[in-house]
Amino acid sequence: MNFTKFLSVLFVLLTVSPAAHAVSWKGIFIAGDDSIDNFDNGREDLTAVFSRADNLVSTQQLSSSDKFIGREVVEASERNILNAFAKLTVKEGEGCFIHMTSHGAKGQGFYLSRVGVLPPSSFAALVNKACGQAPTVILVSACFSGQFITEELKGPNRVILTAARADRPSFGCSADTRYTYWDECVLSEVPNSANWKDLYANVNACITTKESQLGANPSGPQAYFGANTGSWSILH
Repeated sequence: MNFTKFLSVLFVLLTVSPAAHAVSWKGIFIAGDDSIDNFDNGREDLTAVFSRADNLVSTQQLSSSDKFIGREVVEASERNILNAFAKLTVKEGEGCFIHMTSHGAKGQGFYLSRVGVLPPSSFAALVNKACGQAPTVILVSACFSGQFITEELKGPNRVILTAARADRPSFGCSADTRYTYWDECVLSEVPNSANWKDLYANVNACITTKESQLGANPSGPQAYFGANTGSWSILH
């Protein structure tokens, strides 16, 4: 085998060889807006659902609503968000789990009522610094959230699920619902899903049903599964 061919084979092996699953996970859950309770309801209940996995060993919760900020939930300020990612820094055998729910700004990013808009590039920088090459799962529940599936954020040990395409709104941001549609579908489908790909398919089916009943233009939830993530069960 010549040297050029050897390097090509080595690159393939390093890129797609399965990575060990994280032994334990550290989580951040962020509700970005305080105009309705839906975002905090989703943050609170999804934290509870995923915390039932014994290997989610720590969670940090951030809220933009005074109603929910308290002993275990801190303000979603710029300082506290930066501190949360600094604390998230993982070691060997650990993984990162991030859930964010709020409004989204088309072509701009994720809305934080106490900060402004968090652009996908800034979010990717936070994740890359805190999580590096460790197993990382990212859930973004917001309109236009497909814009967070970027080359900067992708990687062989990354799973990214978003509530909508980059150019489409998502639904359920109103006072007559408890959760956003996508957060509600994640909550209902986690028990029915063996792995992240199953969850994506099941949530899509759930969203399709809800949006058909509403007569809405489909939001088109998006997903990215890194080369090493195909067999990852949920938080295992």
